[in-house]
Amino acid sequence: MGGGSDLSSLSGAENCVLGITAGILTKLTNYPLLSWKNTVQQGLPISLNPKIVYRGLVMACLNLGGTTGVQFGTTGYFQKMLAGAGASPDQTQMGGAFLGGLVSGVPCSLWELTMIQQQRFGTTLLGTIPGVYTKYGIASVFRGVTMTLGRESLFTLAMLGITPKIQATLVEKSGIDKHSALAAGALAGSFFAATLTHPMDTIKTCMQGDLDRAKYTNVLGTGSKLASEYGVARGLFKGLAFRITLIATTFFLVNNFKQLLFPVLYPHAVSKDEKK
Repeated sequence: MGGGSDLSSLSGAENCVLGITAGILTKLTNYPLLSWKNTVQQGLPISLNPKIVYRGLVMACLNLGGTTGVQFGTTGYFQKMLAGAGASPDQTQMGGAFLGGLVSGVPCSLWELTMIQQQRFGTTLLGTIPGVYTKYGIASVFRGVTMTLGRESLFTLAMLGITPKIQATLVEKSGIDKHSALAAGALAGSFFAATLTHPMDTIKTCMQGDLDRAKYTNVLGTGSKLASEYGVARGLFKGLAFRITLIATTFFLVNNFKQLLFPVLYPHAVSKDEKK
């Protein structure tokens, strides 16, 4: 992976620290896009008031930082495992990213359930999950988790697999600078990830916001309800433009911060070729 960013060369703890740092810095940079995406999905007017736009920033940083930390850690682990099993470099990069994202879907689902319940009902950070368990049972704690697993596996495949692969290929074969190549990779990866996963994201959000199941029952029921009430495009793909922009900037920033921080935090892991 270009730019001194081979996650398989780091320990699990080192990968987690790198991912958490890159995730938090990314969310501090592009949080307004997330705020506006959520606003559009809920059919509310967009605000430019910073006091409104930046509501929930701390939780969003904890969520993306924690999720990215898990994704870096698990992706590095699976890349080592696949490389040891004799997989090709491309299989190692793509397969490790997909599996790492799949694992990260479990904690990510819990964190997003907390965030959504806080946004809707003003619950506390530490009291949300116990409260959901007490009132609704363990099944509701993991409500929508299958959608999160699918979304995060494809998201991480695009972020840590497709995006850096496109960057490395463009630098090697086209001779363009690495930042322009990263921007192209991030844009291509974001179209892939956002379009395929947006229905999953919408269904999951609706399910986690309706624990009483008053309107949204299960995955199929929620998808059918949204499609019948709003139409497929409007119901399942509302806010897609904002999400593509959000994901494109996230892919670019996470990979850029990863490549910038890698040699600073872990100079011992930078190969001789990359030091030249």
